[in-house]
Amino acid sequence: MDQSSRRRAGIIHLCFCVLFLGLVSRLYCVQVVSHDEQLAKRVIQTTGTTTVEKVRGRINTSDGQILAVSCPVEYVWVNPSMISDSVGAAKILAPILGMKEAEILEKLTAPGRKMVVLKKKLTSGQCGALRTLMTQAPFKRERRETQWRIGIGTEYRRQYPHGSVFGSALGHESADPGHDEGLEKTLAPLLSEAPKTVAIHRDGRQNTLGAPTIDLHTTEATLTINLHLQEVIEDKLEAACAEFRPKWAVAIAMDPRTGAILAIANRPTYDPNKPGDAPPGARLNRAVTFPYEPGSTLKPFTAAYALDLNLVRPDTLIDCENGLWHHGPRGLHDHHPYAKITLADVIKFSSNIGAAKVGALTLGQKRLHECMKMWGFGTRTGVDLPAEDPGLLFPLSRWTIYSETSVPMGHEISVTPLQLTAAMCAIANGGTLYKPYVVRRVTSSDGSVVVDNGPQAVRRVIGPKAAKEMVEILEGVVKDGTGKKAAVPGVRVAGKTGTSQKIDPKTKQYTHEKYIASFVGFAPADDPKLCVAVILDEPQGGSYYGGAVAAPVVGQIVQHGLIYVK
Repeated sequence: MDQSSRRRAGIIHLCFCVLFLGLVSRLYCVQVVSHDEQLAKRVIQTTGTTTVEKVRGRINTSDGQILAVSCPVEYVWVNPSMISDSVGAAKILAPILGMKEAEILEKLTAPGRKMVVLKKKLTSGQCGALRTLMTQAPFKRERRETQWRIGIGTEYRRQYPHGSVFGSALGHESADPGHDEGLEKTLAPLLSEAPKTVAIHRDGRQNTLGAPTIDLHTTEATLTINLHLQEVIEDKLEAACAEFRPKWAVAIAMDPRTGAILAIANRPTYDPNKPGDAPPGARLNRAVTFPYEPGSTLKPFTAAYALDLNLVRPDTLIDCENGLWHHGPRGLHDHHPYAKITLADVIKFSSNIGAAKVGALTLGQKRLHECMKMWGFGTRTGVDLPAEDPGLLFPLSRWTIYSETSVPMGHEISVTPLQLTAAMCAIANGGTLYKPYVVRRVTSSDGSVVVDNGPQAVRRVIGPKAAKEMVEILEGVVKDGTGKKAAVPGVRVAGKTGTSQKIDPKTKQYTHEKYIASFVGFAPADDPKLCVAVILDEPQGGSYYGGAVAAPVVGQIVQHGLIYVK
C-alpha cells in the first residue's frame, strides 16, 4: 500500500475512533449522568393514572369465617363498530360462550353501541379461548386502529361462602345501588370506601396495557356471630320446622353478659347468592321485624318487677281460684285448676290467673305499664340491624280494665323475638338491660378502627336480689314445670314456655285453632353465658304448646352450642 493510501486509511480510522468515542460519551451521559432525568421522561410517556371503584370489604364472623366477600368476575365485551363480519364473529363466539348465534348477532348489530357486554361470569377456559381470539381475524386489532375490537373486563361481585346460613339477617348486596338488604345494607357505607386513583401502563401509542390492579386490602367488618353456634341453631331449627311445619320460625342466641348477638336463624330463609330465587317473605329477618303476642313468656317480667318492689316474695301465696276468676266483665281461665299456690309455682306452672293477679292487683295499671317500658317493650332496642320494629305497647291512656290482666299474660302487647331475648338476658345477668349488637368491629384498609362496639348498658331494670330469685324460679320451670323438655343433662337450664293464641283476622277474636309456641331461656343458670329464644308460628302435626314444641329445641341448642361460648 502506497503512502497516500495509508494516509487515507488512517484518516478513516481516526474518524471512526472519534465517532465511537462520541457515541460512548453520549451513552455515558444518557445512562449515567442524566439517568434519572431520562427515566422520568420515560415513565411519563408510558404510565398514567385512572380511577377505579374500591371493592366492598369482607364481613367476618367472630371466629374468623368469611360470611361475605367481593370476588373478581370476568366478562367479555365487543365493539360492534370495529367488527365488519358480525355473522362470522357470532358463529365463532357462540360455542366458546355457550350462547346462541342469534343472541350474539342481535347484540353485535345493535345500532349506535360502541361497547356491548356479551357474557358475564366467564370460566378460565373461556377467558383463555377469548385471549387467543384477540390475535385472530376478525377480532385482531390492526396497527392503525386505536380501539380494541374485543376485550375481557373484570368486575367484583359479592359472594356468600356459607349460603343460607345467617342468610335472612345478613341480606345481600343488590345490583341496583341503594337496594341492599339486611346487614349488608347497614354496613354498606362503612365497607364501600371512596374510589381510588391507581397507576396504569401504556404502549408507545398510548394504549392501556392490561387492567389496573385494585387494592383488595379493604375495610373489613367483624361480627359477634359465632359460625359454629350459628350452624347449630340453623340445624336444630330446621329439624323442628321439618317436624312441626310452622308458617315461620325464629331462633336467637345472645350473650347475656354483654348483649352481643351470637346467632340468628329464620325460617323461611334464603341464599344471598341467589336472592332472585327466593320470595320476599324468605328475605325477612323476623327476629327484628316481626312483632307477635308473646303469651306466657312475658309472665316472668311482671313477677320479677313485683319482686324488685318488695310487693311479693317467691313463696307469696296467690289464690288461683280453682281455674276460674272474674275480673270485671271477663272471666279468666287456667288450663289446670289451681287453688292457692306460690308465686314461684305461678311461673313454674304458667297460671294465667296468678300472673293476671300480680299485674292487676299487685302492681296496678300504672306500675304494670312502667314495668313493660323498663324491660324495653314498645321501643326499638337500637340493634345495628335494619328495619327493626318497636313492637306494640299501647299508651296508658288507652288501657282498659282488660289490659291490666291481658298484658301480664302476654296478650294486648306485641314484642319482637329480639326484644324478648334481650329482656330475658337482663334477668340472667342480674337485672341490667343491654343494647343488642351484631357488629363487633369495623377496621379500615389502613388498619385503623372505624367502629368498636362492646357492652352498652341501657338501664338497670331490677336489682340483683330480685334477679337471682327469678333465676331460681325459672330454673324450677325446667326442673319440674312446663319447660322440662328444655333440660340438658349436667347443665342448669332456666327459662319460660309460651303458648299464645292468635287473633282470627275475620272474627277479630282469639282463636283456639292457631297458636305461637315459644321458649326463652339461658344456661348455665348459676353463671349464664348463653340466652336462647325459639319461636314457631302455628306448629302442625300434634302438640302446639311451647313446652312440647319450642323447649326441646332450646335444650338441643344449649347442649350442642354452649361449648362455643367462652
